[in-house]
Amino acid sequence: MDAVTKLSALAQPTRLEIFLAIARAANGITSSEVAEQTDTMPNNTSVHLSVLRNAGLVSSTKEGRSVTYRAERGAVQRLATFLSEAAK
Repeated sequence: MDAVTKLSALAQPTRLEIFLAIARAANGITSSEVAEQTDTMPNNTSVHLSVLRNAGLVSSTKEGRSVTYRAERGAVQRLATFLSEAAK
């Protein structure tokens, strides 16, 4: 696991807000819904989503013209376990 990549992705405030919006969406959320919920411009949202996807924190599926994002809960759990173990 690359903790530095994941933590770096979450260190930017807007990106963290975007990740939290995705994590709260049990059945996934489209990029346009993310932009609306986080009050970010769609092109900026796309850049942030790409960083989160490359860090392994979210996954995406294309359905027609829209892309749905889901939190990679396993990756988040592994990061939390890593941090918890390091703090012992």
